[in-house]
Amino acid sequence: MRPNHTLFPLVLLLSACTENALIVKGGDPTDTFDDVNPDIVVDPMSVDFGSLLPGSSTSATVTISNVGEDALTLDALQLGTADSALDWTDISAPFINPGESVDTVVTWTPELGGAWTNTLDVGSNDPDTPLVQVDLMGNVPAGDLVVTPDSYDFGSLEVGQEATMVINVANVGEGPITVADWEYTAGDADLHVLDAGGLTVLPAVIEAGTSTDVTVEYTPSAAGADDGSFGVTSNDPDEPLIVAQQYGNATEADPCDGYSQTVTLMLTADDAWQGWMDGSSFSAPNQNTWSASDTLEWEMPCGDHTLALYATDTAHAVSGVIAVVWVEGTVRFVSGATSDWRMVDTAPPSDWTDITYDDSSWNVPQLCSSNAIWGSSPQPFYDQGAAWIWWTPTCSDLGQAWLRLNFSVP
Repeated sequence: MRPNHTLFPLVLLLSACTENALIVKGGDPTDTFDDVNPDIVVDPMSVDFGSLLPGSSTSATVTISNVGEDALTLDALQLGTADSALDWTDISAPFINPGESVDTVVTWTPELGGAWTNTLDVGSNDPDTPLVQVDLMGNVPAGDLVVTPDSYDFGSLEVGQEATMVINVANVGEGPITVADWEYTAGDADLHVLDAGGLTVLPAVIEAGTSTDVTVEYTPSAAGADDGSFGVTSNDPDEPLIVAQQYGNATEADPCDGYSQTVTLMLTADDAWQGWMDGSSFSAPNQNTWSASDTLEWEMPCGDHTLALYATDTAHAVSGVIAVVWVEGTVRFVSGATSDWRMVDTAPPSDWTDITYDDSSWNVPQLCSSNAIWGSSPQPFYDQGAAWIWWTPTCSDLGQAWLRLNFSVP
């Protein structure tokens, strides 16, 4: 309150003027009165909002008092730094009489994780302290996004196969994480996200201590290497973008995997024969009787095979071989002057029956000039288009030969 003094007409005595003092006429010349001023006091001078999760709110009351002797005029309250997370109530009046006070309620609603500071600036007409800054502080527990595995190799898959793997997107921090976006990048659709899990709808909030799974599928459509990457963008303060890599390699499917076909061989030789299929010997009841044929059958896996025959004439004079090969009931090979069959007239190395033996230097068999020397038997071979084969067109000269037929299934 201002002092309650009776005011008299004053005569300004220039010789008696002193700074900040007035002389009252008719009074004691030693009586002086200081100018009266407002005096601002703000309580508290700092506010610690403590720890708060994003989206939550907390408030504190700041009291502005006038402990001076003149009216206090307040300026509009302001923040030291613009911040949408902070709000306050309007003061009841911009004027505060001596001995009175007003309150403002400051509310903090944080959005991002981490430590936070600001100031509430209170300006007034206090001549000594025209600006008072109230320190504001708080902490938001931050989320911590972890994506595992950061690298994954599907290994080798055949074209047309499918495989999946799971990417775990976890929040191991103390506060929530908001995933704003994710993207999968690959050279083609062979690698792709099959199921985005909890990230299907964006933005997605992952609470502290929780996670979601994203499923990546690999469906190679062509042979070759493939790679892709899963990138997730969030408000993680340390890693706003995390990328996980995936790899794979595709091979052409093996057409022989688990596949087999029936191979049938009908043959005879003059006078006798010995046989091997893929290096394993076989025999038959009529193999020493040229006029009677033998029929043998194998269930052969897909791939390359070799039929090896040794033919001999007991007199070592005239000899020959006649044969038909069926695969799954279809004639594939008949004996004749064709490079499918190879032969030599001198004993080859001991491994000549093996499938890996190189017979490229062997000769192409010759057709005999006539089948008459064997008569009309055995007729079934002629019906299939087979002919007697030997070393020379004259069907003579040698009494033994070694033959190979290389073929494949299917």
